[in-house]
Amino acid sequence: MTAAEQPPRRRAAASATVVQVARPCREHVRIECAMRDFAEPLPGQFAQLLCADPDSAAPRELTWSDDEPPLLTRDDWRECSAYLRRPFSIADAWRDREGLTHLVFISRAVGVGTGWLDRLRPGDTLNLTGPLGRGFDLPAQPRPLLLVGGGVGIPPLLLLSRRLAQMAWRDVVVIFGATSADLLPVPLLAEPDPRGTATRCIELPGDAAFPAIVTTDDGTLGLRGRVTDALRAWVETAGEAAGGAVVMACGPEGMLAALARQTRDLGLACQLCIERQMGCGLGTCLSCVVRVRDASRPAGWRWALSCTEGPVFERDALYDYS
Repeated sequence: MTAAEQPPRRRAAASATVVQVARPCREHVRIECAMRDFAEPLPGQFAQLLCADPDSAAPRELTWSDDEPPLLTRDDWRECSAYLRRPFSIADAWRDREGLTHLVFISRAVGVGTGWLDRLRPGDTLNLTGPLGRGFDLPAQPRPLLLVGGGVGIPPLLLLSRRLAQMAWRDVVVIFGATSADLLPVPLLAEPDPRGTATRCIELPGDAAFPAIVTTDDGTLGLRGRVTDALRAWVETAGEAAGGAVVMACGPEGMLAALARQTRDLGLACQLCIERQMGCGLGTCLSCVVRVRDASRPAGWRWALSCTEGPVFERDALYDYS
C-alpha cells in the first residue's frame, strides 16, 4: 500500500494541555501536550495549531480614504495575533497509563504564530486539529531505511524512529543536518563522528537505538557539509547492502530537491515529506498545492493538495524535483 492509498484516519479538533516546555537548542522550543480522544498519528502526519489564545481580542479595524491608505509597520504586525492555524509535523506521540495521548511539536520562532508558541508554559492550553495528511509508507518487507532530516524537517523522523523501534526494525540509519551545532533540535548521547561514520550519538524517542550521522554547514558538530554528503558517504561504506535502501526525508525545499536528484542517481527509493504553508490543512483553502506528475494530463502534470495527498510523496511523483 502506497502513502497515497492510506485509508482515511479519524481526526479531531482538541484542546490539549501543555505538559512540558523545553529548549533543545537556540531558537527552538519543544512542546509536549496531552489530551484525550486523539487518534494515533502516522509518522509524517501533521496537526494544525491555533497559535493564539481562543479568547484573544477582536481584530483591530483600520480606516482609510482612497487617496491615503494605512501604513503598516513591522511593529503593527507584532501586536497582532495569528489568524490562521499553522501546520506542524508531529515529532512524537504516545499514550500514557491514564489513556491520555501525548503529542510533541518542535517549533522555531520566526513570526507572530511561532512567537506565540515560544511563550507557552506548562498548564497552558493549545488548540489543535489532527492528525492530518498522509504519512510515510513502510516497505512490505524489511529493507535498509535512511531517515534524513534537515533543520525543522527533523521532527517527523523522530516519530518515525519511535515506530520503527516498536516494530523491531533493525537496519535503520539516521542522518540529521543543521546549520550549526546550536541549531540542532535534538539531544546528543555522544559526540557525532566528524568523519561521517554512523554511531549511536542522538537521543531518539522510545529509546530507539539507531546509529546516526550529524552534519553541520559550518563544521561545529559532526561532519562538515550537508546531509547529501553524509548519504553519499554511507552508500560508499555500505556497498552492495545499500542497493535496496529507502530514503525517507523531510527538510527545506532545496535539500529535498538535492536528495531527489542524488537518490535517483544512486538508484535508491525515496519518499519526501514536503513543507508548505497551509491555511486549513483540510483540502479546502487550496493554498498548499504542489505539482505532481500525471501522464493523463496534456502538460504531464497536475496540482495536488499537499495537505491531503501529502505531505509525504514518492519522489518520482513530484514534478518539480527532477
